[in-house]
Amino acid sequence: MSKFGKLLGATFLVMLLSLTSACAQLPKSGDVKIGPNVESGLETDYLYYSPSGPNQDATQEEILLGFINAGTGPQNDYEVARSYLTKSFNAEWNPNQEVLIQDGKPTVTLTDNNAATVIVPISAKINENGQYETLPAGSTRSIQIAFAKESGNWRIANAPNLTMVIRPVFDVVFKAYAIYFFDNQQEHLVPDVRWFPSRASTSTRLVNALLSGPSAWLEDAVKNSIPSGTRLTLSSVTVADGIASVDLSSRALRASALNKKLLQVQIRETLLQLSSVYSVRVTIERGVLEEPSWSNANNQVQVAMPVALLPDGLVRLGATQTIKIENATTFVQQVKATSFGLNAEEKVFALSGPGGIYLAKLNRPTEAPLMLATGSDYLPPVVDADGYTWAVPRSGKKPILVYDESGKIQSFSSSWLIGEDRLSFSISPEGARVLAVTGTRASSQVRVAAIVRNDSGMPVGLGLPIQPSNTKTAYSGTWLDSIQIGLLESQISNYIQPVIVMIGGASKTLPTFTNGSVIVGSGQATSIFILDSLGVLYQFKGSGWVKVREDVQALRFPGN
Repeated sequence: MSKFGKLLGATFLVMLLSLTSACAQLPKSGDVKIGPNVESGLETDYLYYSPSGPNQDATQEEILLGFINAGTGPQNDYEVARSYLTKSFNAEWNPNQEVLIQDGKPTVTLTDNNAATVIVPISAKINENGQYETLPAGSTRSIQIAFAKESGNWRIANAPNLTMVIRPVFDVVFKAYAIYFFDNQQEHLVPDVRWFPSRASTSTRLVNALLSGPSAWLEDAVKNSIPSGTRLTLSSVTVADGIASVDLSSRALRASALNKKLLQVQIRETLLQLSSVYSVRVTIERGVLEEPSWSNANNQVQVAMPVALLPDGLVRLGATQTIKIENATTFVQQVKATSFGLNAEEKVFALSGPGGIYLAKLNRPTEAPLMLATGSDYLPPVVDADGYTWAVPRSGKKPILVYDESGKIQSFSSSWLIGEDRLSFSISPEGARVLAVTGTRASSQVRVAAIVRNDSGMPVGLGLPIQPSNTKTAYSGTWLDSIQIGLLESQISNYIQPVIVMIGGASKTLPTFTNGSVIVGSGQATSIFILDSLGVLYQFKGSGWVKVREDVQALRFPGN
């Protein structure tokens, strides 16, 4: 092994071994805020690893290695990393344009013309807007470096506009944040996850990401109340005494009176994730705006009690007692229900039985259930946040059927789901996104897509999907909260692997399970249930699965 290879390997080993002590010293206290399951962190330029600058008379190898390692220190706009650059290149280099998450040790080749090639194995990357992209296994990136002498010392004269970090460092330095857009009816906020180093400038990067608009796959399902082309007048968001001040350029004056209120909601809910921000003040060219009265911004993270279908009817499963849902028993018995769907207000009640999919109104117990779709080969019905009932055939040869609250079928294009057999189907809490698991248990795809709705809120189709997970053996999926989904994967060992996947982020596994049929989310990723094929319900608590009760035929959370 070359001298440089040994030095590189030793340095990465030291970094890995130092992670435990570095992480243990990060503060873990602070004010608690209600919001989606993202880590807000502390916005400071000092809670990071502290890489060292270049030594006098350092070799090209040492300069390159030091520069790579300095990607762990974003404080003061990567001040240490910049110390490895020539003065002219320092003015050009943009470390925020891209972040590579390493998946192994880089391979370095030095050449005789004062240059080097670095081949980096990577598992994911993040662009300048904080958008996370998981890459196929075995992905690499070739990076070209040029050296020059400055004041008698080697410095880097050219390099890509990026930094690179190993996964453990990334998990400490970077945090997931949601930037918020409205759905097409401007009734619900829809989160779009972005990743940034948690530092003093995070507020500015969050607002700039918001001004740039939603991720491409979400565009058909959301609206940005901020007019396109709007910029920050001071190029930054200032935070003083817990108040974040955001001054927008004159382009924002083009917004309607309603949108001027709604854009304040988007910016406020985006910035309130930061532990240093308690209030947000938005102005346009320093002109004061009328305060919005819209206060239901985080309704998509409210937690409801699970509703279970038991042999004697429908009940809410409380922590200490079971509460029967009035008027449901008759409907359940009439259609011999085996599964159901329920909206958050518990007004629209869909049931699945041997005869097909039915619609009932709990507040109208004397009315007979209305037959929507005949046949038995359907997934459990879903009732979305706007009260539409979705009947999803398991066979990809049949289209998805959507009905309004009166039971009238709506015109809906199943688009990419045509020809795809469906294993699982779930709609996000605010109703703007769908999670579909298609294929077979041995070879499946997990995809998330925007739900396209018309001006009245009626679903008319689906946007182009993304694949948040590379798994090929998932067979059950659910929204756990507004940004995370839960999956059950088959394992060769015959055990079941529950997985939590962030939409726009990485995944993590939970303890394996023996016999899971479906996974059910509650609105919070900390409350996850699995129902097995014998009707036994389990909940994940602490570090394992705890039995809740038996004789459960189906379990749903209202609105999921």
